[in-house]
Amino acid sequence: MNAPRFVLALFVSTIALGSWHADAQAFNQRKIVLNEHQFKESYLEKVTVSGGIRAGFMYASPLKQVDVHQLRLYLHRDVEEQDAMLCVHMVSRDGRYAASWQYDLGVQPAGTIHAELPSKYQDQLTSYDPDALVVLAGIAKGDCASQDIRYIPASWGESQPADYFLYVNSGSTDTVIGIPGQTQRIPCTRIAADNTIAYDTRCVIGKEMLAEPGSIFLVRSNFGNRLPNVEFPVR
Repeated sequence: MNAPRFVLALFVSTIALGSWHADAQAFNQRKIVLNEHQFKESYLEKVTVSGGIRAGFMYASPLKQVDVHQLRLYLHRDVEEQDAMLCVHMVSRDGRYAASWQYDLGVQPAGTIHAELPSKYQDQLTSYDPDALVVLAGIAKGDCASQDIRYIPASWGESQPADYFLYVNSGSTDTVIGIPGQTQRIPCTRIAADNTIAYDTRCVIGKEMLAEPGSIFLVRSNFGNRLPNVEFPVR
């Protein structure tokens, strides 16, 4: 008779532990609702120039189209700096849409941040699939103009964290990902789409490669000539 009671007690304890874990996860999901003064955006009818090399750092999206009310940002580790700033840039693949915003984050536990964006161009943005409008989010100390920024992944809709997608504007270069201390290179793939003005390449990075904070590097060459590496520090 003692054995069944022990099994029941263990079962109840397991349920309680699972319930606590679910509550902890829910507690660590925060929401940011931005106002129009915090959110800077533009939408152009004609684009003639491209942007920077780094464009987006994302998880796969469960959505078919972009929803500005369903942006998720992922803190895989606690943020312990009192003056931590969340710095976010967004760009569409065709270069027509761009947005940026920052938020005084401060000390935060690991978890998910749900952000709602007050875009004036919601009708236009819903025409983009999640691969066509990407987000580059990072944590900086004190000021988003700081060179000391470390990137965190984002997704449209709540994603199950798996492999990362790094979107870059490679221009005419051949681009691969280099991991410090490893000779292996991760190949990147040109995006097969029209109007790849803001970014034209996607690199798939296995989640195990970023299990610890650190940096990866965009290793670039142009007609056999090696260009300076571009660092991509991940938090």
